[in-house]
Amino acid sequence: MKASLLLLLLGLSSVLNVSFAQHGGEIIVQKKGLGFAYYQQGSQISKKQLLHILDQHPEARKELQKGHRNTLPASVLTYAGGLLISYPMSKQLVGTQPNWLVSGAGASMLTFSIPFAGAKMKREHQAIQVYNQGLQSAKRQHTDLRVGYAYNRASFVFTF
Repeated sequence: MKASLLLLLLGLSSVLNVSFAQHGGEIIVQKKGLGFAYYQQGSQISKKQLLHILDQHPEARKELQKGHRNTLPASVLTYAGGLLISYPMSKQLVGTQPNWLVSGAGASMLTFSIPFAGAKMKREHQAIQVYNQGLQSAKRQHTDLRVGYAYNRASFVFTF
């Protein structure tokens, strides 16, 4: 009987440990240069690792999906603007007369890409907040599992 109780407790504790170990901890965002650095448990994580972590959380994934809607317009406007800016410059290097209006159009396309990129970054940071709030609420929900065993008028209660 003692052995079966011990096995039951061991199994329950391992299940609880695995479920809590999957949450790596709170993600901290710090401004670094022109971009952001992301930290989890004191070590810096890459953007790819960040997106993988956030993709595992259902509410954070919804925020990321909303942010990914802005990826295509931001990318298209950025690349097209860069091409239009560089084309007259290449004409100047070759020695022919460049049309600087094309370069101005490219600069305006780059300017229009900024709100889309900002909206994407804002959604990513909101996903981080949602992820962190989910971790905090999980910590608040204390799992209270009581297993009792009566033996010679003594009871043993284990709390997890």
